Amino acid sequence: MTDRYFNPFQGIDVSVPTEFHADVIRYSQKEGKAVIDNSPFPRVVNMWFFAMCVAARRGLPPADLGGRDTRKIIEGSIFGGDPWRVHAIMLIAVAHAGSIDIVSEPRRMMATANGLAVSGFPLVIEMMRDGEGDPIWNLSDAVEKLVAEDVKT
Repeated sequence: MTDRYFNPFQGIDVSVPTEFHADVIRYSQKEGKAVIDNSPFPRVVNMWFFAMCVAARRGLPPADLGGRDTRKIIEGSIFGGDPWRVHAIMLIAVAHAGSIDIVSEPRRMMATANGLAVSGFPLVIEMMRDGEGDPIWNLSDAVEKLVAEDVKT
């Protein structure tokens, strides 16, 4: 299971509610003319992963996507190129579930991770918009504050 190329999320699509889709595209360098100051995330997966981490850091519950209109943003196969993300997602899912048994359920792990990302999107979008600078500088300031926060365990 520690194989460098292990990816239990291979056949799982990752979707977001449609209300976040435009922002995910806007703040990711998905389009050829994207400027890093305005689109700080090199890939959609980077923004999704960061949103998941922000939600986990803040102790937010995963959003329930049931009944919401969603759009696919990435395929689970993308995690094969970044194996460390697989391990991070697994660790976050274990911490959230309170049991290691969840590692045998990739869809449940991804549902937790995606629910956390959806919970984190409003915070991440606010981070980029809140401030007087370009999104990348606003985000940088917000991350500095986030890292300095006391974590309640």
